[in-house]
Amino acid sequence: MNRSRHRQIRAIALACTALFALAPAAGAQSAEYPTKPLRFIVGFAAGGGTDITARVVGDALSKRVDQSVIVDNRPSAGGVLARRLAAEANPDGYTLLMLSGSQTAGAVLVYKEPIDMRKTFAGISRLTSQPYLLTNHPNFPAKNVKEIVSYAKANPGKMNYGSTGVGSMAHLASALFEHIAKVQMVHVPYKGASPGLLDLLRGQIQFLFASATSSMPHVRAGRLRLVAQSSGERSPQLPDVPTVAEGGLPGFDVTGWYGIAAPTGTPQAIIQKLNREIGEVLKDAAVKKKMAADGADMRHSTPDQFRALVEEEAQRWINLVKATGLKLK
Repeated sequence: MNRSRHRQIRAIALACTALFALAPAAGAQSAEYPTKPLRFIVGFAAGGGTDITARVVGDALSKRVDQSVIVDNRPSAGGVLARRLAAEANPDGYTLLMLSGSQTAGAVLVYKEPIDMRKTFAGISRLTSQPYLLTNHPNFPAKNVKEIVSYAKANPGKMNYGSTGVGSMAHLASALFEHIAKVQMVHVPYKGASPGLLDLLRGQIQFLFASATSSMPHVRAGRLRLVAQSSGERSPQLPDVPTVAEGGLPGFDVTGWYGIAAPTGTPQAIIQKLNREIGEVLKDAAVKKKMAADGADMRHSTPDQFRALVEEEAQRWINLVKATGLKLK
């Protein structure tokens, strides 16, 4: 073998050695994530379902990854501010967005903001599935769905209902209630479930659809009356609570969910690692017990499955608004 050929082979061998030397370092970099605290951005006030879910999941996740998880509440109508902050964040896996069906619907139907949810965020995992609970004050005379409908018909335009913002799932659920029942009520939007529940407790509004996570503590304490659940079928966590459809409005079906996403461009290795860790978190007995107590069923998904859910949810409400003529105001 001539010297020139020998030098070429030796150079190739050295290059291969260098590549193999780098490979463990790249793998180690992925394995080391996270090396600093993570931030969960929540678009609603503290005390609401999104916030509570973020804190329960975040606390358990912090123990698995050995880093703090900071819940950053940025309340605004429909979670607009939170979406914008998350969209503008560095896609390095350290800033994550807590998503809900409300945010997805609101972003598509109402705000027309320059953020395409399906292009701006990469889904990590769904977290829960739960009905919204229709609650009112124990002193309010209407104790069930039929009585609420009768009261609303007898007092057109005088009954107030709250929501977590224009276009939120709570708003859509209430608007759907109005449409099916053929009644007219007044919408009072809030920047989250917590302030809406506070006004419900004060008697400023007459009913509110809110997540089980945020409303069940008040129900258990006797401060609110649980009238019905919004999903088409009874939740396994609330088997004795009738659905709105069973209560007198056939066809009513609104199911809530929470999930977590990252800005588009976040490395797939990080998304997959977070997905695996969250999957383990959702299996944790303490987490399941805490969320089940508030009516939520833990639902892990793949990133692709979560992306499909967001797309399906958005299209569902677009179709519903077109079909029913619901006014989002």
